[in-house]
Amino acid sequence: MASPGGPNSVRTSNFLLVGSHKLTLASIGQNKFHLDKIKYDRRDRELLSDLFHTKVPFLCPLEGNVYLKMQCEVGSKLEERGFLTLFEDVSGFGSWHRRWCVLSGYCISYWTYPDDEKRKNPIGRLNLCHCTSQRVDPVNREFCARPNTLELITVRPQRAEDRETLVSQCTDTMCVTKNWLSADTKDERSLWMSKLNQILVDLRVWQPDACYRPQ
Repeated sequence: MASPGGPNSVRTSNFLLVGSHKLTLASIGQNKFHLDKIKYDRRDRELLSDLFHTKVPFLCPLEGNVYLKMQCEVGSKLEERGFLTLFEDVSGFGSWHRRWCVLSGYCISYWTYPDDEKRKNPIGRLNLCHCTSQRVDPVNREFCARPNTLELITVRPQRAEDRETLVSQCTDTMCVTKNWLSADTKDERSLWMSKLNQILVDLRVWQPDACYRPQ
């Protein structure tokens, strides 16, 4: 049906704002929300005249409570790429290996060379959801004298083949791993720590159910 105002006219909406609810971090995990009545000051009420409603209209489908399903996920756009030297246990001996590391999403994946990133699966991956460190800091020099090294503690369920190593300890049903990552310079270490800590904050605030929590 053609608009009486012509093909380029814009019709005004007949929808009225009668209620609202503000979603916050505290709303995560809930599915029932009370519909708050819109409150207007005197001047707005006079301007709205007969459009103003003192309460949610009778039989309005949005009266009372709103029920909805809501899922919150971390959409971190933080990324970083560069060489880091990782401490690993090799047959009971500590060894440092230089790796090409990529921080994307909430994982650090690493390869031998930069070109391997596009054509090979990573040698390994650190999932920040499994991180139990309150924050990522420089490693205690009492335990590691290598300069520009940061420490990241991760935990996962113990596997049948797990054994205690220089970097991992198995307690009860969990395996705790100390991850030491060494940057080439102090500035690079600071950059990695800053981005890792920001991702940890985002994960723990916006997606707490995905993070490891001690029992």
